[in-house]
Amino acid sequence: MRSARFRFRSLLALMAVLTSAACGQKAGVGGPDRTAAPVVASSSSSSSTVTTAAPASSARGVAGTATGSAPVARSGPAPTAGSRAASAAGLPSPPTAPSLLSGPNQTAANGAIPSRPARPDDTGPASSPSPDPHDRDGVSDKEIVIGVHAPLTGAAPVPEDSVDKAKDLYWKFIGERGGIFGRNVRVVFRDDQFNPSRAVTVCREMVEQEHAFVLFGIGTDQVVSCARYASQAGVPYFSMGGGEAALAQVRNYFAISMSFPQQAPMVAQVVKRAGKTKVAVVVINTPNYDDTFAAMVQSAKSAGLSVVRADRIGKQASESEVLAETNNLRTSGAEAVIVAVAPVTFLNLAHAAQGQAYSPLWTGPGLANGLNLVAEFGCPSIAGARFLSPMPELDVIDRLDPDYKPAYRKYNNGAEPDDLGLAVWGMEKTLHQFLKAAGPDLGRTRLIATIQSGQEFASGVFPPVRFGPNQRFGAGQAHLLEADCANRRYRTLATFASSF
Repeated sequence: MRSARFRFRSLLALMAVLTSAACGQKAGVGGPDRTAAPVVASSSSSSSTVTTAAPASSARGVAGTATGSAPVARSGPAPTAGSRAASAAGLPSPPTAPSLLSGPNQTAANGAIPSRPARPDDTGPASSPSPDPHDRDGVSDKEIVIGVHAPLTGAAPVPEDSVDKAKDLYWKFIGERGGIFGRNVRVVFRDDQFNPSRAVTVCREMVEQEHAFVLFGIGTDQVVSCARYASQAGVPYFSMGGGEAALAQVRNYFAISMSFPQQAPMVAQVVKRAGKTKVAVVVINTPNYDDTFAAMVQSAKSAGLSVVRADRIGKQASESEVLAETNNLRTSGAEAVIVAVAPVTFLNLAHAAQGQAYSPLWTGPGLANGLNLVAEFGCPSIAGARFLSPMPELDVIDRLDPDYKPAYRKYNNGAEPDDLGLAVWGMEKTLHQFLKAAGPDLGRTRLIATIQSGQEFASGVFPPVRFGPNQRFGAGQAHLLEADCANRRYRTLATFASSF
């Protein structure tokens, strides 16, 4: 087991680039987290300038499921953690579960705010000039500056070439197609060192020194800290969905994929559809995951499943903690285990379970545990594992976005595309939809008004999102992946699904 932990350390760091499981103590509003680890004096940073453009839609043939049905429509605001009633166990209830749909054209209960009718020439809501003198910081006639922070150091070394291949790929692709209303995009990247205090420092640096127009962050605690700073600074801030409670009321924050509490009812449906009745829930033991834990437990109960074990585990669980948890899972009789943990912990649990001749269905919310690197290291222990994901896998991407693989090869000297690059491609493509819709008269006030207008933004890779003034979590769909251990990778079971 100890050697397995060392084997997966670099994997953990790489997954931290895309997972929102990078948690610790919550940071204070707009300032450093006094409980966080000491800030390292030096940090790596890089920036690059690429040209961007609004391409013709490449989201061809988007299917509602892997069998080819249409995407499921959504209506009504998605619930937030603060709106949930207490469960019988004394835990907050999860978001309202989507109905068990009998057909692809029905409407899910947890959809986002309905949009106003779209117009072909819609370039965003009209707005008067903002009194904020910094409203157009990071925007000129020729350039838009985007700031990104993620944990490349602080946990273990990261193969930076994988990140380098991915971070500018989409912008390079559309750069050959004219620019966003004639503007280039300059990406400024900073390593937040897996540390909420450092995240605030680098976000402030990107805004105040590099004049970033918007910010994008990865890693739950870092996101919470930096989103609060961005709200005070008036800067739009984006991330993939993780927990809700700490971010539901943060102004200017938008999650571009379903939060973990939103995914909880769908995860329970995956377990039930697989014919399992006894389920365990294992979630990272940090405050930012309290709402995720409560939602997973209550959603399983609401689906009629028997929750035979519910436990919290350290984000960097020790060997003894992993072995004890595995033994408890096995003796509980759980036929399925819902996990919201870092990849290295998931892999150690799965390998330990296999060593005890215990093979449950592993499942949970996504993204990180559904990446091909996890399958490569985890198979055969994770055979058949099913995870939700904001993106499909490489086996179907040609149908949904035929531009990704050729672009990856073209801009990376013929290298074979991977799903890490696809995740970044999907994030940047969604951000492009926001910028394009805001129109040529771009400012932060106008961009936020456009995003919150209720119109739908669809990239064809990530599920569509729809936001309102009080709606920070605008997605209502996800993809479903399954570990195919014969090929040591994930395959896509369903696309753009809102229930199972």
